[in-house]
Amino acid sequence: MKFLPIILSIILFVINPIKASDIKIVYIDTDKILNESIVGKNVKKQLDSINKKNVSKFEQVEKKLIEEEKKISQQKNILSKEELKTKAKNLQEKAIKFNNDIKKNKNNLILKNNEATKKILDTLNPILSDFASKNSIQIILQKNHIVIGRGDLDITDEILIIVNEKIKNIKLN
Repeated sequence: MKFLPIILSIILFVINPIKASDIKIVYIDTDKILNESIVGKNVKKQLDSINKKNVSKFEQVEKKLIEEEKKISQQKNILSKEELKTKAKNLQEKAIKFNNDIKKNKNNLILKNNEATKKILDTLNPILSDFASKNSIQIILQKNHIVIGRGDLDITDEILIIVNEKIKNIKLN
């Protein structure tokens, strides 16, 4: 019973010998595709634009909150304790809402980035499949999973050209 797996392995190798030279393996740097393709650069521009708008909006809100805090601080001696507590509590609620809005916008930006990346990779899969069938490639690996590989096995630049031809833009919602 111990020898059954060994016997089966030997039989499989004798009946179906596979030579390493028969298998064509290449690799691709998907990060390079995402960062250097036309569509990847376009997505980055869109995300940067959205981020700049958010930062500018939040800087204005932050200034208003700081001004309101100064105003409350200046009115400390004039206001009653109850009014001071009410205004301080309102300011604190606004600050909490402000921080929550910042977190929500950051998460929204991350979500948009992830959606765009997924769309690019979904477009990349059929391109890779077509490229593999045309060039008799059995396996395509990601570069970040390879310890050492010959440079001539890297198909990133060839795929980058194809991606740039097939997909130019992805609209972010």
